[in-house]
Amino acid sequence: MSLQSQELSEALSARGWRVLSCAGDVPPHAEGLRLPELSYQSPDAIALRKRIFSPAPGASSPVSDGAALVDEITERAKVIRRRVEDYVDAHQIPLLHIRNLMSLPYNLPATLALYSLAVERPDIGFLMQHHDIYWEGPNARNFLTPHRQVSGLMDRIMCPSLPNARHVLINPLAAEALRARKGLEGTVIPDGFDFDRDVPPIDELAFRSKLQVLAGDPRPVGTDDLVVAMPARIAINKAIELAIEFVAGLNRERTALESAPEGLGLNRRRFSANSSVVLLLPQSEDLEDNREYFERLLAYARHCKIKLVYGGNIVVPDRRFQYGDLDRYPFYGTYQAVDLVCYPPEHEGFGNQAIEAVWAKRPLAVLEYPVFKRFVRNHIPHYISLGDTEQLTQLNEFAGLRQLRRDVLDGAVKSAIALLMDHNLEKRQTDENFTELRAFCGIDTVAAQYIRLYTELTGKTGP
Repeated sequence: MSLQSQELSEALSARGWRVLSCAGDVPPHAEGLRLPELSYQSPDAIALRKRIFSPAPGASSPVSDGAALVDEITERAKVIRRRVEDYVDAHQIPLLHIRNLMSLPYNLPATLALYSLAVERPDIGFLMQHHDIYWEGPNARNFLTPHRQVSGLMDRIMCPSLPNARHVLINPLAAEALRARKGLEGTVIPDGFDFDRDVPPIDELAFRSKLQVLAGDPRPVGTDDLVVAMPARIAINKAIELAIEFVAGLNRERTALESAPEGLGLNRRRFSANSSVVLLLPQSEDLEDNREYFERLLAYARHCKIKLVYGGNIVVPDRRFQYGDLDRYPFYGTYQAVDLVCYPPEHEGFGNQAIEAVWAKRPLAVLEYPVFKRFVRNHIPHYISLGDTEQLTQLNEFAGLRQLRRDVLDGAVKSAIALLMDHNLEKRQTDENFTELRAFCGIDTVAAQYIRLYTELTGKTGP
C-alpha cells in the first residue's frame, strides 16, 4: 500500500468517507482486506513475470500462443476475484479505487481479477488510477512478451473501456496517450502529498555511518560529507547515471566546496580535504527487477571515481517503521540527512521524489523530463536544471548509459554550489517552492478532486 494511498485515505476519512484498504500489505491492525496475492514483489509474482516477459531466443516478436500461461493467470485470478468480491459484498462497498493495477502488468492475475469483477458487476463503480502506462517510456521494453495470447490479454484487460469505470491519469501526457491508443477520456489529477506529515527525527550521524559503501572511499559517511540523494527506486527510466555524473561534477569543484565560509547547505557542512561528495541511493524497491542496470551503475560510479552508498538495507517505507527501532530508518526521515536532491529521470509519470525534495525543503537538481516540463515545473519556481531529455547523449561504454551535455552539467554544478553556499537564498527558495507546490498537489486539493469523481461514479452527493 503506497504512502500516497494512505494519505489520500486519511484525508477522505477526515471528510466523512469510510475507506477500506485492499492490498498485499495492509497492516494487521488496520481495517481492510490483506491479500498477499496482490503483491507484485512476492516471489510468485516475480517468477511469473519472468516467464511472461522473458523473450524467446532470437525472437523480436511474439512467437508462441502462450495458452498455458493465460490459463495459469486465469486460475490465479479466480482466487483473487473471489476474495475481493466476497469482501466487497460483505461490506456493501459501492466503489473501488484501483491504483496502477489496471495500467502496469506487474501482476496480471490481479489485473484480470479486477477486470472480470468490473465487467460482471455493473452495480459497482470503478475508479482506475494510472501512474504509468505499460506501452509508454523506457520501461515499456520490460513488458514485451513473446506470447501472443498474453499480449492479447494485456490489451484487453488493461485500461479497459467499461461503462462503470472512470480513468484517472496523474499527468496530461498520459491522458493523451490513453486517448490515442484506447479512445478513452481520462481525468488528470496529480498525485496528492501531505505537506504536513509528521516524520520522526532520526539520528543523522548514526544513519550516515550505517550506509553501505558500494564504490569510492570505503570510510563510513561522516557529518562533514556532502550527501546528494537520488531517492527514487532503482529502475532504468530513473537515469541514475546522470546523478553519478552530477556528483562527479561536484567532486571536481572540491576547492570551491572547501572555501565555503559558513559551511554548505541547511546543515552548514564544514567540507574539508577529508570530506567526500556522496551519492545516496536509499531505496531497495525493484532492485531485483533491474539488477543488470544496477551493476552497470556500480561500474560507472567506479569509473567516475565517486563515492556511492546504498541505504536499501536499513531504510523502510514509513508505514513499516516501528518507533524505537534503532536499526531501521523511515524513508521520509532520511531526507534529514541529505543536503541536496538530484532527480534525473528520463521518463516519469509524475515525479514524487521532486515533490518530496520540495516538501523536505532541500535544493533540487532535476532533469526536466517531459511531465516535469509540461505539468510540474510551473509549480516549482526554483530548481537547478540538468537540461531536458532531448539534450542527453549516450555513452559508448557501459551499454549506452545516458550522459548530460558538458555545458549543461557545468552550469548545474556551478548553480548548486552557489546555492549551497548562500544560506539566505537557499531558505528563501525552498520556502517559496514549498508554498507554491502545496497549492498544486497538496492532499487537501487532491482529495477534493477525488471526492467529485466518487460522487459522479456512485451517484451520491456525499460520503
